[in-house]
Amino acid sequence: MSVLTNWDADWIPLISTRLRTGVAALGIAVIACVTGVVGIVVAGTVLRFAGVLTVPAVSALQLRSIQVGFTVFAAVFLAWRGDLDHYCKLRLPTLEDAAWIIFIPLVFAIQGVVLPPVLAALGLPHPDPVAGTGHVDLATEPLLWPAAFLGMFVFAAPAEELVYRGIIQGTLRKGFNLAGVVVSGGLLFGLMHILVGLFTPDVGMFGALRWGITTALPGMVWGYAYERTENLAVTAITHAMTWTVTVHELVLNLVPV
Repeated sequence: MSVLTNWDADWIPLISTRLRTGVAALGIAVIACVTGVVGIVVAGTVLRFAGVLTVPAVSALQLRSIQVGFTVFAAVFLAWRGDLDHYCKLRLPTLEDAAWIIFIPLVFAIQGVVLPPVLAALGLPHPDPVAGTGHVDLATEPLLWPAAFLGMFVFAAPAEELVYRGIIQGTLRKGFNLAGVVVSGGLLFGLMHILVGLFTPDVGMFGALRWGITTALPGMVWGYAYERTENLAVTAITHAMTWTVTVHELVLNLVPV
């Protein structure tokens, strides 16, 4: 009887804490996603009203407008919680951070080679919501690179990392160990992309599921890197690199699959 009593005393509070923490993180992820979608609508409306929606420099970045909503959400959340140091760990990169910045794109390059054939075999198509929307290919428009740098490296990636690595992992950290934080944070990151995919034209349910899988894994990599380095600059830089530096395509050119 004493063994059962001790088990209850040890495990019931732990399970309760993890359940509350997980529900809180899920709620934050869903609210952030909804706010991000609202940001897309508002940003698109404002740009269209201003008559600049089709300007090349704007078109090159219009698919990043979800981060407008993320920024608003993060600002409100941090003002409410008032604990910036816990949710936003940021400093100038060290040599170890630089090693992570080099290492992470290589991991994503491997994923970009290995995972697509597996997903294709499972019947999960590669969604192409960009086709026919007038989106600008940055690889062929070098004059737009300064705008892309400012929009992606300075704004979009830091905003997304602040929400998903900073705020959500900062919440998960209150009830989970390292593995729990990394796995749960990555799954919530993938969930966000599934939800966005479901509301994106020409993506569909299976395309959204593919988005979720192909982003949950990087979410875990970024999550672990953030927990190790305690520096959002590492994950923000490498996150923006996934939009601008297609390392896996270089690998595919060298090693056709």
